[in-house]
Amino acid sequence: MGLNVMILGTDGFGKKALMAEVEERCAAAGVPVKRVTWQRVLEEAANTGRLGEYPYDELARLWLELFPVFFADADIDGRLLDPPRSIAELAESDLMARLHGADIRGMRAVSPLATGWLEMAGHTLLQDAVVRPLVAEGHVVLSESLGVKNVIKSLFMAEFCAPEEGAALSAVRSHVQEYFGRALAPELGIYLKEDPAAVLAAKGAESIGVFDNFRAFGGDPGTTFLQLQSSCLEVFEEFAWTHGWVTVDVRDTDPSGQERAAEAMAEAILTAARHGSAPIDRPGGKSVARQ
Repeated sequence: MGLNVMILGTDGFGKKALMAEVEERCAAAGVPVKRVTWQRVLEEAANTGRLGEYPYDELARLWLELFPVFFADADIDGRLLDPPRSIAELAESDLMARLHGADIRGMRAVSPLATGWLEMAGHTLLQDAVVRPLVAEGHVVLSESLGVKNVIKSLFMAEFCAPEEGAALSAVRSHVQEYFGRALAPELGIYLKEDPAAVLAAKGAESIGVFDNFRAFGGDPGTTFLQLQSSCLEVFEEFAWTHGWVTVDVRDTDPSGQERAAEAMAEAILTAARHGSAPIDRPGGKSVARQ
């Protein structure tokens, strides 16, 4: 029986390593999972020569639009962004590394707001044309990052630029939560409860990505990482409770704590995969606390 599993959490603590351990545990128990992200799907399509086919062509077009829309006419190290025009060019450009230390000026509130709608379109297409067909074929699909995270982040970025629009953007955030929580509801949702301050202390402000704080908009990297991630955490807590997602506490960064988190996630996935689960739309999910 197929199963659509979505993972939600704030940035920076190392979800990829945790997902790999969860995948290994599930496979060892006889339930292999297929991890899916927008970027991973495009990379696989490029490697197999399917980028010109639907839905990969549309997913690629939307992905490539994210960068010119987000940075628009901003000044990046003294010049406008020259965005990649293909997935291959993006892979060769080392764009993320160049943006990481760039001096960025002239960002506008409309840019992250517009990017948020591109994210909604991309993740809607990803769910409808990639994830759901895989589930129908019997796969247990694990989405490493729910689209709602990036859309909510974009809305907070817009609010940082235009605080006078806070009330309107708050209403939009409520709409986004309803859309992802109901229209794109998974059979199993898992919320990872994290501590942004611990992430910052472990990684350092200089290692934080340009899309994980308000640095591109003139904010201090470390301070605004905490500001953005803490704001997102409040939204995610409400989202998980409202839509009945399982909560797994990952604030214990000790190896044994991460092992317990992986075990709790794998147990939730294995139980749902073996016994079936209806789409979750009830208030109040199960909380898996640290032992």
